[in-house]
Amino acid sequence: MRNRGQYMILRRALGPRNAWVAEEPDAGIVGFLSLQPPQDYVDHLFVDRDWRFCGVARGLLEVARQQATGPLSLDVDAENLGARRAYEAMGWQVVASASATGKARQMRLVSP
Repeated sequence: MRNRGQYMILRRALGPRNAWVAEEPDAGIVGFLSLQPPQDYVDHLFVDRDWRFCGVARGLLEVARQQATGPLSLDVDAENLGARRAYEAMGWQVVASASATGKARQMRLVSP
């Protein structure tokens, strides 16, 4: 996502959610997070491939956590080991696991 126009389209599509973007001067928007109120559920978290492992997700999650009324929660594919390891390294804990027929198993994680 390289420009603010793309962000505005996304923002309109998200509807009544809290959303944050990570922007770098030379790269534009490099990540975004949307939080679904009132459950403080992270329903979208994206970091541009070129900016992964640079603290973008951590920063977005920290800003969202500061605005939330309680712990954040999110779902992740159980097979997405990279994402799971990243969340667990930040102190997130698995609290539930479920799968639907023909779909990857999902894990619910909550923030510390």
